[in-house]
Amino acid sequence: MGPNDTQGARPPLRGEAGITIRDVAKALNISHTTVSRALADSPKISDETKSRVRAVVAQMGYLPSASARMMRGRRSSLVGLIIPDIQNDFYATVAKIVADSLASHSMQLLLSVTDDNPDRELRELKAILETRPAGIVIVPTASPRPEACALLKNVETVQLVRVHADLAGSAVLIDDRAGIKAATRHLLDSGHTRLAFVGGDETLSTGRERLGGFQDALAEHRLKAAKIALGSPRPEFARHAVTSMMSGRNRPTGIILGSAELTLGALQALRALKLDWPRDISVVGYHDPAWFELAEGGITTVRLPVEDIATTATTVLLSRLGERQPDGAPEISPGIVQFEPSLVLRGSTRQL
Repeated sequence: MGPNDTQGARPPLRGEAGITIRDVAKALNISHTTVSRALADSPKISDETKSRVRAVVAQMGYLPSASARMMRGRRSSLVGLIIPDIQNDFYATVAKIVADSLASHSMQLLLSVTDDNPDRELRELKAILETRPAGIVIVPTASPRPEACALLKNVETVQLVRVHADLAGSAVLIDDRAGIKAATRHLLDSGHTRLAFVGGDETLSTGRERLGGFQDALAEHRLKAAKIALGSPRPEFARHAVTSMMSGRNRPTGIILGSAELTLGALQALRALKLDWPRDISVVGYHDPAWFELAEGGITTVRLPVEDIATTATTVLLSRLGERQPDGAPEISPGIVQFEPSLVLRGSTRQL
């Protein structure tokens, strides 16, 4: 038994691939301390030894563990992204952009999906925090658990798209009120007076702001909404809501949807009712996934600055972590950063 293998000694540092640092040391016939210092690029270790260590590490497939790096005082290279839904085109795009932005800083993304469930949000957050991430980017649920709010106070946090008053940290948002207001004004200027809105629940900041934009535009013309339906931002909710709206008397001549998922459900309902857009009803969507352009005549929509908000959320977080930004990158101050959406006109709306 060697001097470094005495009974009661600390267990060997084991990489994620199952190969220990002692295995690497044994292959090189050097101490595990020398291997550890070589991997940390210590000036006490010769370049020749470092080269030999790296060659054997690559050959054996040893991966230094994240926990071991943290024990040595290095900052984590992991960042958590907590979103409601990965099947939603908007959030899938956000995740890709954040991952790419982090990769340019030699950092990695940990992705969690909450399904807008506060209990699951708490579980996912705890799991991410076990890895001791450098920071968290989160699209919060409507009612985060108090424990989740308390945990997020101990890690650098950026809220994305939605904002909750009980969460600390910066926020990168879209001016949802302005976006829906522009969409509503477009239909009003086209002669529509019976307008409907299908949006997310008012417990979400995005739901409140989008409904507010719709109501603001109607108030400018001293009109009331023909129909309003608020609920889960899922296609099935919009299918039910639009079926009900279009089956009664005095049905709306124009409808504004509060998300791409709701737009999909609305179009499915209209198709099932054998109604055409814009002949039977003008439709304005929200967000601009690729299929909006491919739908019959194209879908008029509020286009969201997805790349801007995702990149900025990463930049804000890295700035708070003290990470140096590339030359020419804009300076981002902490607090709330808000981006304006834009209205894209296509064939799903018409003049009355």
